Amino acid sequence: MKITRFWIIVWATLIHLDARTYVVSPQGNDASPGTFEKPIQTISSGARRAQPGDTVLVQGGVYRERITPMRGGMPGMPITYRAENGKRVLIKGSETWKPKWRKEGKGIYSAKPDDHLFSDRSSEYLDHYNPFKVLLASTPYRREGKKEAERKEEGDNRFGETDDDIAYTCGQIIVNDLPWMEVPLQEELASKGWWYDQKTERIWVHFGGLIPEEQNIEITTRRRLFAPVQRGLGHIVVEGFIFEHCGNQYPTNFWKEDKYAQKGAIGLEAGYNWVIRNNLVRYAKTTAIDCGRVDGNTPYNGYSHDNLIEGNYFIDNGSAGILSYGSKKLIIRNNVILRNNTLNFFGKKRWEHGGIKCHHLKNGRIEGNYIARNSYSPGIWLDNEFPGSRISRNIIHHNGTHGIFLEMSNYKFDQLLVDHNLIFENQMDAVYIHDASGATFSHNLISDSSSPSSGGQLVRIQQVSHRASTANHSFFHNLFMGRLTKIETNYPEFLSGLQRFDFNSYGFNEDDRNFLISNKSDVPYPWKQDAFQDLILKELDYGKTPTEWKKLKNKVSMNMDEWKTFWKNKGKKNDLNSFFSPTSKISYDEEKQEMAILNPRKTLEESFPSPYVMEKDFFGKNRINNKDDQFGPFSEGKDKRDTYKIWSGLEILKPHSLPAKDWNR
Repeated sequence: MKITRFWIIVWATLIHLDARTYVVSPQGNDASPGTFEKPIQTISSGARRAQPGDTVLVQGGVYRERITPMRGGMPGMPITYRAENGKRVLIKGSETWKPKWRKEGKGIYSAKPDDHLFSDRSSEYLDHYNPFKVLLASTPYRREGKKEAERKEEGDNRFGETDDDIAYTCGQIIVNDLPWMEVPLQEELASKGWWYDQKTERIWVHFGGLIPEEQNIEITTRRRLFAPVQRGLGHIVVEGFIFEHCGNQYPTNFWKEDKYAQKGAIGLEAGYNWVIRNNLVRYAKTTAIDCGRVDGNTPYNGYSHDNLIEGNYFIDNGSAGILSYGSKKLIIRNNVILRNNTLNFFGKKRWEHGGIKCHHLKNGRIEGNYIARNSYSPGIWLDNEFPGSRISRNIIHHNGTHGIFLEMSNYKFDQLLVDHNLIFENQMDAVYIHDASGATFSHNLISDSSSPSSGGQLVRIQQVSHRASTANHSFFHNLFMGRLTKIETNYPEFLSGLQRFDFNSYGFNEDDRNFLISNKSDVPYPWKQDAFQDLILKELDYGKTPTEWKKLKNKVSMNMDEWKTFWKNKGKKNDLNSFFSPTSKISYDEEKQEMAILNPRKTLEESFPSPYVMEKDFFGKNRINNKDDQFGPFSEGKDKRDTYKIWSGLEILKPHSLPAKDWNR
């Protein structure tokens, strides 16, 4: 029997007219119908009942459960999970723990958690449902431990000294609402902290002078908080919740080791048309949210698509704020992504952390986010393809490594647009690119770190492997300023290639040697330092090595005239219209979210023939006469200090604090 489109529409309309709201309350009963008068008690009960078009409305309180959506919605009829407006609805992956403590001496106590506490026994776990019995796939705090030793035995020789005894778990101990630090060895319990004895399954905690029975103690008992088991569910809305305490895994080699899949506290599981809005996720052991594929399996044509992550807090999580692998038309906007990677993952096999980390992002949008103070991490990290995507109007500052990091792509010019971002005071390079091609940076403020020890630069482009070429990047209409103000690219041969620069404002003198060309055009480097310097001297028609080159390794430095000549010889007329402003200064008041810029303004006589025409500025305001004839992110101002209120979104929270109760309206 053939079902016509007409009858499908009629059927869907009837379902929508019959849409229900299931009310959830801590005082409810799961045997109840789920009305306001007789609510149910668990969100999970609502998830089992909800059909397309239905809403699960959760009243204020604490819910200790993992929510596993059983089904998705339909176009125009999503299944909505919504917290009650103006109320705090906490979904916790922990249980209150009141064991019989055994004194171990010197302020240390131990106890063994009962197995019945661990209720998240999903079939998706390939190791164990108890997070304390699952070792982290890579060790945090820059330590080389048991897992690294195993990989070394398997033939990965990139690791240095390892210690088989160093092991961390996926578990957490929360004392008086604060996660306490895990130590991998019993002898390290010298101050406040905890250790898990894998042989006896006892948790040892150093309470110091505190009496454990008088403390509010919680332990993580669930490995995820909101995520389906079935992949590919669509049309689900999650809004207004506070998610905290999750015993999830670090996704080492997630693309080939399924048990280490990318699984956040919230997980979309290759879903589509999800909306994650106005939530707060904190204190996950590792990742706050994953919003694409989770492992190397390739269901649903390989991509999760049309998902919206909007207006959320992802703060104080163990490794990452947002992870995505294989997403089409993913929108990440207006979120606060702050102080993640609290476990300081960094080094070999620790590549899945930071503010936002996306693999295979196609036609994605990362817009209007506040991304700051993510430890040992980039603010935004795009890895392994990003065609048709855009990074726009984000505030990216004080992150532990780079502001924006691009890697692994082979594209011609203009495949990724990075525009109107404020990138400043990141610990290493403001913009770092290796083994990647095809990005256009336009109308950004790009400033380096004021820390004398950072070694950071404004831009660093180099080759580090044979995976992909490093070429075809464009820098137009940007405002470059800061302490070091160095711009480095590699020599355009071998795996490297041409770059484009023009209509930029440089915060240094025209004669300063702040343009760098490195020999990092392949691996190993094609030239030794002396041969490389001789090559550049010949190309510039110089007979004598500049004094400044004697202090450099694997690179040479150039002033503007030499830089122009170098690129002209390569067939590129770079920086013919750029402008110098050595008196430029920037200051930032983090409390007030105000940025002051002292920079001579200049209207350009013409514009570079870029495919991107920027008619609006950082604030979304039309540029003067709708012409793209200025540089930098802001269109107002003359030759004076201008102060801008750069963030007017969500409140920037202090550590261990929550927003006002009505924040999720």
